[in-house]
Amino acid sequence: MDPISQDEISHVFDEDQVVLPDLSTVAWDHLDYLGWVHPSGHLAYLVLVSPESGKLTGSVLRRRPRISKRPRYEMCSWCHHVHRNNRTAMFTLSVKGTEGRHLIGKVLCKDLDCSLRIRNLVEPASYMDETLYVQARIWRMQKSMHRWLKRANRL
Repeated sequence: MDPISQDEISHVFDEDQVVLPDLSTVAWDHLDYLGWVHPSGHLAYLVLVSPESGKLTGSVLRRRPRISKRPRYEMCSWCHHVHRNNRTAMFTLSVKGTEGRHLIGKVLCKDLDCSLRIRNLVEPASYMDETLYVQARIWRMQKSMHRWLKRANRL
């Protein structure tokens, strides 16, 4: 992903209450999208270049942590990283044009760091080793992400 400024990010979102991340520490070469979680933990933001128009688009996601007291494994729907307990969250997105009446959801890495996980730049490692090479994993993640956003009329 090419570097983007805070002004570009703020113009993507309609809301005035967007809490922008610190962009000075972002490793742009390793990102396919920019995703971050609001400090309160109940919202998340996603910024990416639309594969259809080539323009910067943004989406506000609702985040609900998946908390389980018993040990279990969970897999992210985008990067297929297998986590041990409570490292995923349910992210929901309202379909554009339904005024919030229709929501679609996905179970994703709770910090939205799938781009880094695919490239094995974040610890801990997945509990399921994958033999697929990195470029194919990136393509699979982008295809899944774009399909979900297109279903919500966000691309």
